[in-house]
Amino acid sequence: MDDIDKRILTTIQTDLPVEARPFDALAARLGLAPEDLVARVARLVADGTIRRLGPVFDSRRLGYVSTLVAGRIPPDRIEAVAAEVSRLPGVTHNYERQHALNLWFTLTAPSAAALDETLAALRRETGLREFHSLPALAVYKIRVHFDLTDEGPAAESAAPQAGPTATEFSAEQKELVRLIQDGMAAEREPLAAPAARLGWPVERIVEQIRAWLAAGVIRRFGAVVRHQKLGFGANGMSVFRVAAEAVDEAGQRLARYPEVSHCYRRPPLEGFPYNLFAMVHGRTEDEVRATVARMAAETGLADHAVLFSIREFKKVSMRYFLEGP
Repeated sequence: MDDIDKRILTTIQTDLPVEARPFDALAARLGLAPEDLVARVARLVADGTIRRLGPVFDSRRLGYVSTLVAGRIPPDRIEAVAAEVSRLPGVTHNYERQHALNLWFTLTAPSAAALDETLAALRRETGLREFHSLPALAVYKIRVHFDLTDEGPAAESAAPQAGPTATEFSAEQKELVRLIQDGMAAEREPLAAPAARLGWPVERIVEQIRAWLAAGVIRRFGAVVRHQKLGFGANGMSVFRVAAEAVDEAGQRLARYPEVSHCYRRPPLEGFPYNLFAMVHGRTEDEVRATVARMAAETGLADHAVLFSIREFKKVSMRYFLEGP
């Protein structure tokens, strides 16, 4: 990647304009010709640096529920059980991590009952009891952004986010979600194809996406990148044990660190007493360890651990409204 690619990737992750011609607007901002920008973005999609272009939906706003699941799997069964977990359509991320709780995956479902039944079925089918659900009790940060420029991201303010209420969707709006959730093409008018499928003018889709962004239904509109391709080869699930009365303040402080992409309060487990989770990214594991040690020293959170990924079994975006009108 040259410096222009780095500028494009740094900007496009969170700041792709919601326009009929989004790449034209972004090209003007970056001082590039639209054709050059589209060609570069198409190349970055083709080589896997950009995984997907378009909206990142908030599953809670769409009426879905999700959780992080920690599994204790016999080492000789980890691959077989991980494959069974990865086949579940509601599993988007599935990793082996360095811990006795060695399989960690996210699970999303249309309802709490459906989520519980999925886990119950998984326990029955594998004969393993230790699949522990750790739902987010408070959200302090969800912002995946990798800066490839020399400027570096600024620290951010953070506050606990209350669980949002679900938004009502018409049949046409659900169809729009289905049409754009897998991403847009890297072309001058990427919303023209879904507009034609839906029978809407492009400007109506633009207005709907803007409204969903304003309401939090869409968390961000831009590029989902493969962080390993950007040089960020290590990610550590950093967990902290914090007194209940201090966890919100601690979560807000951790969320301000630019190296943290996700930060949640979750229930502790017997034998795993951590209740504050922060995903920390870096170029190497040593860099991540140093970042977590600095965070712990600056926040006074001495009781902590870092769980690194050993293997990535699955990493995809969630797909919504696949059944029904």
